[in-house]
Amino acid sequence: MMRYSLLVLFGICSAFLFGQSLAGNWYGTLDAMGQKLPLVLHLSDSAGNWKGTLDSPKQKANDIQMSTVSVNGKKLRFTINKLQASYEGELNDSMVIRGKFKQGAFTAELSFNQQETPQLETKKLQDPKEPVPYLQEEVSIQNPVGNFVLSGTLTHPVHTYVPDKVPCVILITGSGPQDRNEEILGHRPFLVLADRLTLSGYGVLRMDDRGTGKSEGVFNGATSADFATDIEAAIAFVKTLPYIDTQRIILMGHSEGGMIANMVAAKHPEVYGVISLAGPGVLGSTLLTEQQLLIAKSIGATENELNELKSFSLEFYPLLTMDSIDQVRKNATDFLKKFIKKGKNNELKKSSKEEQEEWIKLNLDAYVNPWMLYFLNYNPMVDLKNINCHYLALNGTTDLQVPAKMNLGAIASYCNPSAGKIKEIKALDGLNHMFQPSATGSPNEYGSNEITFDNTAIQEILNFLDRITQ
Repeated sequence: MMRYSLLVLFGICSAFLFGQSLAGNWYGTLDAMGQKLPLVLHLSDSAGNWKGTLDSPKQKANDIQMSTVSVNGKKLRFTINKLQASYEGELNDSMVIRGKFKQGAFTAELSFNQQETPQLETKKLQDPKEPVPYLQEEVSIQNPVGNFVLSGTLTHPVHTYVPDKVPCVILITGSGPQDRNEEILGHRPFLVLADRLTLSGYGVLRMDDRGTGKSEGVFNGATSADFATDIEAAIAFVKTLPYIDTQRIILMGHSEGGMIANMVAAKHPEVYGVISLAGPGVLGSTLLTEQQLLIAKSIGATENELNELKSFSLEFYPLLTMDSIDQVRKNATDFLKKFIKKGKNNELKKSSKEEQEEWIKLNLDAYVNPWMLYFLNYNPMVDLKNINCHYLALNGTTDLQVPAKMNLGAIASYCNPSAGKIKEIKALDGLNHMFQPSATGSPNEYGSNEITFDNTAIQEILNFLDRITQ
């Protein structure tokens, strides 16, 4: 989902063919559900002991270490444990490594060659141009729960042109480790939103996630409930600022960030407003099942494959409870072994014992971890029912990650703020999960789209803020 930050990284090994060493740099592009991710593979050989690292320049990820590498003639195989990823390929006579990359349920063809392909950077039309006519401050925020410091940027109007105190919007990123701009594939939606909101007279705080960018703390192992404490720390911080109207603090979260905004607002009645941007309104396991089916369909999955995926999800996810993680892992392992034996997936059933064991491990690592278990079992209903502040929920009609009809309907049903509070639930035609214009909503349009955040959606946000703050 969601902070959606889609992060798909990997590695590959090397071999000899006709006496020619594969040591050096290799270039490829992964089509990760349509998102084109350029890769640079660095290979070295020391007396037959091959090592390699991978760079993903567009994701600003360098020196990703391979965990295991095996070479058998022209056939290559590798794993990267921390990404739960694997690759198998074969070097052909044209010195091209052709193979298949796997990460969880995701599979894609992936090739490497020695010819670097120039990558044309899509122009981002909405990036603000320096110098900006407002103040920007680098801030440090102490989280007393985890005893670490979060780093962020606070933008606010120049005081000579506006009243001394201004409302403040705190931006909350989506799932996955993200920087303060929520950067993905060259787009920086939170930078764009902060610019437009500050130009309109609002203070805006955006932060690097814990353990990301300049922020301290540890991201891995943290759940949405842990991230909520980061936002509580942000609220406490902005309340200390003399130019912020502490009675008008608004939380605006994207995807999982919308879920976290709900969690915090339900607990803290002093929150003045919530803006949910493609935030979930249904049980996490229900949402993930629908999301996986829609994305699989968008990349050409057959009806049989969709039915198999749905059957797998409906049987597997109920086992992923909030019991002890050791017990959940045992239950999940037993299920995955039985799933292979049932033979619903012919390719999986015919694979080697080693490949089957790797498939089980990849699924266990992907699903049996604190963040995923919390998300699958989180039902937004309880928090939504306890929110009594102004509320705006926006979704794009072509969103495949957090489908608009399902989630906006649930939010509209559960969230009923107290009398006198404004509540708006809107589906925006033709916008995807990133609030970009999109005919299909497919993730393959994210990086290539020149629009970072549709102006219509920005105007909806500004209209709502003006209504609740004036």
